[in-house]
Amino acid sequence: MRGVFTALLMAAAPLAPASTIWSGPNISFYHTPQNGLQDQLTAGVKLTRGGSGGLYNSSTESGAVSGTSPKDTVWAVGALTNYNTLTYGACPLEQGHNPPSDVGKTYVVHLVAEDIYLSLTLTNWGGAGGSGNTTFGYLRSTAPLPTPTVTITNPASGAVFAAPANVSVGAMAAVSSGTVTNVQFFTNGIPSESVLAAPFMLVANNLAEGAYALKAVATASGISATSAVVNVSVVNPVAVNLSGGSVSGGNFSFNYTANAGLSYVVQSSSNLVNWTSLLTNLAAGSLTSQIVPFNPGGAQFYRVSQLPNP
Repeated sequence: MRGVFTALLMAAAPLAPASTIWSGPNISFYHTPQNGLQDQLTAGVKLTRGGSGGLYNSSTESGAVSGTSPKDTVWAVGALTNYNTLTYGACPLEQGHNPPSDVGKTYVVHLVAEDIYLSLTLTNWGGAGGSGNTTFGYLRSTAPLPTPTVTITNPASGAVFAAPANVSVGAMAAVSSGTVTNVQFFTNGIPSESVLAAPFMLVANNLAEGAYALKAVATASGISATSAVVNVSVVNPVAVNLSGGSVSGGNFSFNYTANAGLSYVVQSSSNLVNWTSLLTNLAAGSLTSQIVPFNPGGAQFYRVSQLPNP
């Protein structure tokens, strides 16, 4: 019996990019025939009011047309938090719709081309019934303020220091527009110091043995962001003792006691006076094995020293 094999191929529609919600601080806009102000929302939308009475988009049209102006916008009555459930239509702020009675009403405006939603509360509308007074005003929301970014650049997470430790802590902080005005450093959740300008760095002094969680909080224009936590530890250094020395194949092997995570330098000398550094080593455990070159032509001495904290 011949089998039948079926292959299925499913294509998913790409996800639409998220809408932009202008939830930033409200600004006040007020237009009179004398000041002639126009509210530039984006490069493609500039709201104003002319002789026909209604609002229009002066970036793309020369006057208001009932049912279509302002172009590239649709309007709904409601709260910005409900922007995705509201019913949108033509702008209701037409002279024939008697907007003076709508003063105090809040609208959600969708800028269609840019897919931006903003809140607009009418505060003033002059000239009922086509009287020619084109004064109007409103409060509207603005683009949200940019959130800064902050990262602790040093020390590295997992770094180990010998007590008492003076640990240099540095952070990189930036914001897309404006200036980072403060970076607050924290050690185990306790604020240690604020730095007001780059370079953002400080020294945590005399840290005793223990575990420390480091983080930084950057602030720009009142908006704050917190870095990922960097965990470091401080240990009481043990005495360095060498043991188990043996020579084989032109190499000298030995062990030394250490603190895991601390750095040590291995040195050699033929006269106990002039020492040559052979290598540095980050200890992986409390007893570290080491192999170094051995010169069979004469006496050779070796020593291991703990390096200072970085």
